[in-house]
Amino acid sequence: MQNINYDLIKVLHMNQRLSWFIEHHALPDANTAKCHSVPALEKMLADLKGHEKAISAEIGMRVGAKVWE
Repeated sequence: MQNINYDLIKVLHMNQRLSWFIEHHALPDANTAKCHSVPALEKMLADLKGHEKAISAEIGMRVGAKVWE
């Protein structure tokens, strides 16, 4: 496997972990505390979801183009 393929999977995984944490822990905690960081966390989550789609599309393209070996 090429390094870039590994890197894409690793970045996607790390991104998904951070998204999950923000969605399931950071945002609920910030909302409960009526914290001023809620809008920033919501924007981060939206950005991360967008990055996940882009990285997933790149991985799919690489698999389809058979540059995955």
